[in-house]
Amino acid sequence: MDLEAPRQSLVLPARQIHLDFHTAPDIPDVGRDFDPDEFAQILKDSHVNSVTVFAKCHHGMSYYPTSVGIMHPSLSFDLLGRMIDSLHRAGIRAPIYISVCWDEYMADQHPEWLQVDHNGCFVGKRPFDVYGWRLLDLASPYAEYVLSQTEEILRLYGPIDGIFFDIVFQDLQAIWNRWRIKRLRGDGVDPRDTESVARWGLQLERAFMARAYSLVKQSNPEASVFFNGRLRVDRDPSRSSRSESHLFTHFEIESLPTGRWGYNHFPLFASFFQTLGLPLVGMTGIFHTSWGDFGSLKPQTALDYECSRMVAFGAACSIGDQLHPRGRLDATAYQQISRVYSRLERLETWLQGLQPVPEIGVLLAQTANGHQSTARDSDEGALRMLLELHHTFQFIDSAADFSRYKLLLLPDDVPLTNDLVDKVTEYLATGGKLLLTHRSGLNPEGDRFAMNFGVEYLGLAPHNPDYLVPLPKLLWPETTYPLVLYERGSRVSPNIGCEILAMVGYPYFTRSFDRYMSHRQTPFHSVSDDPAIIRHGSVIYCHTPFFRAYRRYAVPAYRHIIGQLINLLLPDRLIQSPNLPTTAEVTVWYNAHHDYYILHILHAVPQRRGSELDIIEDVLPLRDIRLGLRTNRQTRTVMLLPDAVVLESSQVDGVTWVTVPEVRVHGVLVFS
Repeated sequence: MDLEAPRQSLVLPARQIHLDFHTAPDIPDVGRDFDPDEFAQILKDSHVNSVTVFAKCHHGMSYYPTSVGIMHPSLSFDLLGRMIDSLHRAGIRAPIYISVCWDEYMADQHPEWLQVDHNGCFVGKRPFDVYGWRLLDLASPYAEYVLSQTEEILRLYGPIDGIFFDIVFQDLQAIWNRWRIKRLRGDGVDPRDTESVARWGLQLERAFMARAYSLVKQSNPEASVFFNGRLRVDRDPSRSSRSESHLFTHFEIESLPTGRWGYNHFPLFASFFQTLGLPLVGMTGIFHTSWGDFGSLKPQTALDYECSRMVAFGAACSIGDQLHPRGRLDATAYQQISRVYSRLERLETWLQGLQPVPEIGVLLAQTANGHQSTARDSDEGALRMLLELHHTFQFIDSAADFSRYKLLLLPDDVPLTNDLVDKVTEYLATGGKLLLTHRSGLNPEGDRFAMNFGVEYLGLAPHNPDYLVPLPKLLWPETTYPLVLYERGSRVSPNIGCEILAMVGYPYFTRSFDRYMSHRQTPFHSVSDDPAIIRHGSVIYCHTPFFRAYRRYAVPAYRHIIGQLINLLLPDRLIQSPNLPTTAEVTVWYNAHHDYYILHILHAVPQRRGSELDIIEDVLPLRDIRLGLRTNRQTRTVMLLPDAVVLESSQVDGVTWVTVPEVRVHGVLVFS
C-alpha cells in the first residue's frame, strides 16, 4: 500500500473556536461588557489556541471603524482590534471572519445587487420570512465592495493570521438582474442555456476567490485562507473541491450534527478531503441544535464524541460559539469546552505527522450531473456499512490514485467513462479488488457494462422488491432464507467461468394498484434463473443497490452480506475484533518517521429523540475489547493514551492482539 504523505504546508492550531457574532443593528449595547483580559483568560483556561473573530457579519455590520462598510451603530470602539490584541498577547491565533454573499445591510441599500431567480424573486429570504438571508450577486459591484473591505482589514490589522471568507457561493441558475445579464451577454453566454450559465457562474465564483486569495497572500504569505460554502464532494474532479484546492490553505468541514448536517456528514467529507493533500479542520457547535441557538448547550458526551471524531479522522478541532452582543463569553460553555480540549491537548504529541491507512476506496456515487438525493443515499449507505464493519476507507473522486487501496468499491450507480475504464483495468491488473452493485460499472449511456465484469447487463430487474437466495455455505452458512431486497435492482446474465454466490428470488408478482395482497410486498415464490451475486476473479458484482437500501432501511443482513463479500476479496483485513460492537468506529493512522500506528476507537450512540434531532447524552463504555491490528511486523509496545498505559500484547500471523480494558467515548492506542 502506498503510504506517501500528502502535501501539507500549513500547521493549524488543533483547538479552535469559531466565534460567531451575527448581531442585528437593532441591538443597543454591542460590546458594552467586553473585557479584553477576561476574554483572553477564559479562552486560555479552556485550552483554546485559535479563535476566529468577526470583522463583518451576515447583517452587514462591521465590528471595527470602517470607511468602506458600516460599523455597528451601537458599537463605540474597535472590538475587532481589541480582540486580536488580547488574543495575541495570550499566544492565541486570531484569524478574521468576513461574510461574503450574505449582507443584509447592503441588500437593503442596493437591492439591485441581489440575485434574482427565474420567477423574478430575490434568492433567499422573502419579505415576510422570519429566518434566512438574501443572496448578493458577485456579478454586481458588490464583489468589489467585499474585496475593498478585505483590503481595508488587511491594511488595518496586518500581518493577519488568516481570513475565513464565509458564504462564498451563488445560485448558479439565478440570472435575472441587470448586472449578471449584462455580463453573460458580454461573454457570449445565452441566458436560456442553463448548463452554460451554470459553468459561467462557477467561473465567476472562482474568479472572486482567486482575487481574494491573492489579496490575503500579498499581505501575508503565511496567512491561512478558507472559503466556506465551497466544499464539494463529487465524483467529477472538475466539480469537486479538488479543482479549487489551490485557492485554499486548508479545509474546514462545517458539520454541526444536531443542525442540518447529521452524524453521517463529517466522516464522509473528512475521508474524502483527506485525499486532497491539505490540512483539515472539523467544525461542530456548542449549541443544542445549530448556529445562534442562544441559551442552549449540547450534552458534554456529544461534544466529547464530535471533537474526538475530528481527531480520529485527522482533523484539528473547531467548536462554534456565538458571542453575546455585550461581548462576554459564557463561563459554563467554556468549562464544557475546557473538558474536551484539555484531554485532546494531551494527545497532540502523538497525532503529528500521521498518514491515514485506508483499505478501501469508495468511488463516489454523488455527482452534480446525477440525482443528488439517490446518490447521497448510496454514499451514506456505504459509509454506514464500512463504519459498522470497522474497515478503514476513503471516499474518492475519479482523479484519485486507486493504487492506494486494496479494494475499490463502486456503490450502486457509478458509470465508467473511457478514462475510468483504463484506470480500473490497470488497477485490477496490478492486484486490486473490485466490489460493485446495481448499475455501477455501466457505460455512461447505461445500456451495457463498460468492461468485462463477468456479466452482461439486461436492464432493470423485473420485480420490485425481489429476494436474495444465498447458496449454502457461501454467504450464510446457517440458512438459505430468502431475504427481501427493498430497492429495484438490475437483471444480469453470467458469463462462462463466473462463480454464482446467490440467486434472485421472484415474488408471486409485483404489487400494483390492481394486483396486491396483504400489507407490503408479495412473498417469495421461487428461485429464478437470474444471478444476484457473481464473482469473477477479483471482481464481485451484486444486482441490487445494497448501499442505498441500507441507508434507507438499515437492514443488518445487507451489511452482513457486504461484509462477507469484502472478506472474500480481502481475507487479510487490517482491523480484527471479535467483540467490537457495530456502534463503535475505528480509524488507523501511521507515523512513518517514528514507525508507529495510531488506532482510534470511538463509541457513542446517537438516538433519535426529537422529530429530526439525534442526541448523544450517555457514556456507554466498552470493556475488555479484544482487538487485532495487522502490522505485519514485530510490535514492541502497545500503549493506551493519554496516560501511556502499556497493554499486554501478542502477535499471530502478522496481527498484533491486545485487550483494551475500557473505552469511554474515545480510546487511542499506539502500536510502536
